[in-house]
Parts: sequence; structure tokens; C-alpha cells
Amino acid sequence: MTPLRWAFWRRPPDPLGEGVWARAAHTVDRAVRRYEQMVDGCPAGPVRAELEVFLPRMDAVARRAHAVCVRAQAQAPSTQLTVPGGAHGELHRRLTRTATACAQAAEAAAMARVGADDGTAAVEERVAAVGRAVERAEQLVGD
Repeated sequence: MTPLRWAFWRRPPDPLGEGVWARAAHTVDRAVRRYEQMVDGCPAGPVRAELEVFLPRMDAVARRAHAVCVRAQAQAPSTQLTVPGGAHGELHRRLTRTATACAQAAEAAAMARVGADDGTAAVEERVAAVGRAVERAEQLVGD
């Protein structure tokens, strides 16, 4: 491809658009990536090994949340950051809760990394909360 053609190339449109559902999916994704950064910054050893156990679950949460947002966009299309009313308000609340729980898991991983008393028990508790939050969001979007 010639350089001139690259000048007019655009990224394909995101199936989530630019509205509230895209923002919710990106928020969850950023929180999951933050957890991954915490694990990557942890020196090799037993704590890192324990934190790495949760990586596949956290990655699955990001994919599940994205799928929920795609389904929500199909049900209640959004081009703005205004949360749709009705049951979709609760769905958005659950997606926000999922992102918050992911961020708390990253925070717990950081605390485990510096040697906090709870170790990885707090991380396990937060990851379980993440799973419950995204599961509830999946139930809401399926209704």
C-alpha cells in the first residue's frame, strides 16, 4: 500500500460505538489490565505464582463484560454517555461494579506484592466478587 493510501485509512468502527456501553467495557478492560500490571511487577516467587493463578479468570471477566456490553448495545443502542433507563440502568450499575471489583483486585494484588498481612487471600476474595458481579450482569442482559 502506498503511503498516500495509509493517510486515508481508518480503524473499523467498534461494534460498541462510542456510547455508555463502550465506556463500560473499556473501564472493565482497563481495570483487568491494571491487575495484570500488578502481577507483572511482582518479583518471581510464591506470591507471584499465587497471583498468576487468577490471571485467566480476570481475562475471562474482560471478555465476558465486553460480550455483555455488545448485547446491551444491541438491546439499547447508545451513542452518548447517558445511561438508558429501566433494567439497563441496573445493568450499567453491575458493569460498573465489575470494574470497581477488578480495580480492588488489582489493589489487593499490589498489597500482596508489598507483603501485606492478608497476602493473596484478599485477592481471592476480590476476584470472587468480580465473578459474581459479571455473572449478575450476564443475567440482567439475558432477561
